[in-house]
Amino acid sequence: MRNDLSKGTLLNGFVIEKPLSNSGGMAKVYLASVSNSKCKVAIKVADTDPNVPSPEDMLLQWEADLLTKWDWRHPGIVRILPIPLQGRKPEYVARAIKLNHQPWYMVMEYLRGSSLMDNLKEIQKYPLEWKLELFYHILLPLAFIHQKGYAHRDIKPDNIVFRTQISPNRPPEPVFVDFALTTNGKERREIIDNSYTLEYASPERILRGMPIGGDEDLAPENVFASDVWSLGVILYEILTGKLLFRGNNKEKIRTTIIREQVNYDDLPYTEDKSHVLTAFLRSMLNKDAERRPSLKEVLYALEEKFLPPRIAVD
Repeated sequence: MRNDLSKGTLLNGFVIEKPLSNSGGMAKVYLASVSNSKCKVAIKVADTDPNVPSPEDMLLQWEADLLTKWDWRHPGIVRILPIPLQGRKPEYVARAIKLNHQPWYMVMEYLRGSSLMDNLKEIQKYPLEWKLELFYHILLPLAFIHQKGYAHRDIKPDNIVFRTQISPNRPPEPVFVDFALTTNGKERREIIDNSYTLEYASPERILRGMPIGGDEDLAPENVFASDVWSLGVILYEILTGKLLFRGNNKEKIRTTIIREQVNYDDLPYTEDKSHVLTAFLRSMLNKDAERRPSLKEVLYALEEKFLPPRIAVD
């Protein structure tokens, strides 16, 4: 990455401390402190090319445009913060003109609980009911986004971060981050349409990105159904601690996702819930996007099949 920042780098009143573990993709996220304060923030820095406008800059601006909408404020969606600019009105995206390559960046709230990926091993020690409650709290902000007419389209454990440290006796507070690939499915942007994380991508999304003579014969992607597929993969991972589609051979993973039957043998066994969990996952991971449930149907089914309350709070 062109714009790796070292400890102590100053950005308009924010002091870089270290990269955060959920950094990745086309931008990097850093923990930073506010000058003369004990407050912490997260700063997302694009991999800006100093010579030409880059897709990374466009994605950062697109993400900021979404997160600054007044009706996008939600406890389960990361909060973007205004950047104080000397002598000017605060802005939500700025360019670090004093740094090498002058990268674009935005400032967000700092979520202290680490990512779902970082917590997966610990979560396996928790009861099934807590895991299902976690999934419910993941559904809520995503349902909010879908009601706005958008799909996240990059749902993976790195992009779900806990507001505070998890505890088996406290409801989890997952927060979605990284909205660079978010879309309503109508505004076509090549880099958004063709970018995905393979292990969490739906079959139809992978097919559209394969160089097999173009996608003119493929039906338009149902971006909401693609989110439901990714959620199914996430639920499997929460329940088992294992990635559903894993291995070093990317081509084999693509083939498995597109054509082969999914194996649910690693699901936790309980006499009264195992068959329900399997059926629940099968519906979300149906290779036919039109036969997957909507997010509304997933949410209601979760409440009906696995009755709350699910966590005994201290």
